[in-house]
Amino acid sequence: MGYTWDNQIKEIKERINIVDIIGGYVTLKKNGENFVGLCPFHNEKTPSFTVSEKKGVFHCFGCGAGGDVISFLTRIRNETFPDTVRHLAQIAGVRLEERDSDNNRTTYYAINEQLAGYYHSLLFSHPSGKKAFQYLTVERGLSTRTINDFMVGYAPNAWDTAVSFLKSHQIPMPMAAALGIVMKKQSGNDYFDRFRGRIMFPIRDYRERIIAFGGRSSGKDEPKYLNSPDSELYKKGTTLYGIDKARPHIIKTGYAVFVEGYLDALLLHQHGFNNTVATTGTAVSHYHAQTVARIGQGVVFLFDGDEAGEKAASRTLEVIIDSEIEGKFAVLPRGYDPDTFVIRHGSDAMKKLIEQAQPLFDYYVKRALQGAPDDITGRVKAINNVIVLLKKVQDSPIKQELYIKRLAALSGISETSIRAAFTADAPKPYAQGPAPARVVNKDTSRVELTILTILIDQPEKVHILLDDRSVDFFTNRDIAAAVRRVKDLYESGIKDVRGCIFQQVTDENQKAVISAAMLNDLSGENIDVLYEYAVSKIKRSYYVAEQKRLSGEIAKTKSSGNNGTAETLLKRKKEIAVFHKQ
Repeated sequence: MGYTWDNQIKEIKERINIVDIIGGYVTLKKNGENFVGLCPFHNEKTPSFTVSEKKGVFHCFGCGAGGDVISFLTRIRNETFPDTVRHLAQIAGVRLEERDSDNNRTTYYAINEQLAGYYHSLLFSHPSGKKAFQYLTVERGLSTRTINDFMVGYAPNAWDTAVSFLKSHQIPMPMAAALGIVMKKQSGNDYFDRFRGRIMFPIRDYRERIIAFGGRSSGKDEPKYLNSPDSELYKKGTTLYGIDKARPHIIKTGYAVFVEGYLDALLLHQHGFNNTVATTGTAVSHYHAQTVARIGQGVVFLFDGDEAGEKAASRTLEVIIDSEIEGKFAVLPRGYDPDTFVIRHGSDAMKKLIEQAQPLFDYYVKRALQGAPDDITGRVKAINNVIVLLKKVQDSPIKQELYIKRLAALSGISETSIRAAFTADAPKPYAQGPAPARVVNKDTSRVELTILTILIDQPEKVHILLDDRSVDFFTNRDIAAAVRRVKDLYESGIKDVRGCIFQQVTDENQKAVISAAMLNDLSGENIDVLYEYAVSKIKRSYYVAEQKRLSGEIAKTKSSGNNGTAETLLKRKKEIAVFHKQ
């Protein structure tokens, strides 16, 4: 299910300037051959985000984010790879060829749409579906109009409802399985339904395309909610339920209302709160905040009025405190969910509750102080916990200053004391270097990164590394995976590895090591000598570490009287010694 468009992507990259594209999102300043700025993916005071116009890559030496222009836009715009390529193709004036994978994607949307329509009809026609309809309307208060607008459906408690329907419409089962609608049995070629005995909520993207399903148990089956697995269309941690209908209203009102459940979202929409969205089985993430930040200025979080809701509010503040949106928390009375509150008290009461939402930071501080032991030690610990959170706000000194003033007002502690505690042990700026700490954190990994840098420019050398299995000795698995990526590209006849190495790489850690390697400056080095030295050092490091480990194991087994195992380990130790001398 890959998207290749190899020639088109190469042409797109040749026609556009990565600095111009990224410069639309990040303020960049010239620094030698490269451009630098504050990373948009984490907060920092000292610029560690680097863009190379010449090499067509970006890399943050602070958080490790890296990749090409497609990787950047995919992440910053929270879009899929193919959608990003289409966007850049328009900018570059490149016409994309129709691909099989593109046809597949269109088919996936069609499959979801067909099945959603079928589930919707079963809500009204199937005996169990009619009971589910009664539950939704009589017990939960949904109107038929809302049910129809959101295409709510029902999956009967049978193993082959979806399978039979899809087969009758000549839908290939492997494609349905790729979407998570059905699953293949462990033996044989048969499939069975993922969703059984559940009220079905189609999940759409902002373009109104059905990308997944959420299924709520209509009985006591666990789990209560079952979502589609991640697929080519759907990423659980980046998706907001109801965004298709809420988007224009978020733009109009300037803010979004966040709830945690499908029914909560539907009931609020039904009562006129059309800017409501819900997460789909995950906590609020940075991606969710970015989605709203692109179309609105704020978020009101409407969580359940219980301890779990309070904890969710605290976790959420940690996510959005360094985002570009303002977060508020509407406190529901104990025992209420958003849907039960709006049904019992009406739209006016819910509107008032939302209007009176308090800043999430205020709620967090008040809760921290109220929950702390009523003594000096407890209050100091609570305030220090808030200060630790504030240290994450590194992109805006003004925002930090305002938070410090607000913390002083809420806690009764002077600004001077809070500022002193804030600056004590302040986090040091990220150190510049050839690679971020989380990617390369020891000497061996730096040598491995050097090898990857060389291979990207001279992929023909990759077989030297693979023939003697030296790549198996890499300590950094992401770098090892990137080396194998170079091998696959080279063996497929691609000589310009640099131009397409990021294609079809979805793992952010692998993108990070690749971008770090491409920015690794080896000018002035004798590459052949450096490469041989680096490979030999990898072997030697492995040899020393393995010999030390085996020596310990041999001593341990001998002391326990297990001479047979000791002999086996000793033989392995000698084999490694022979290999090392080669």
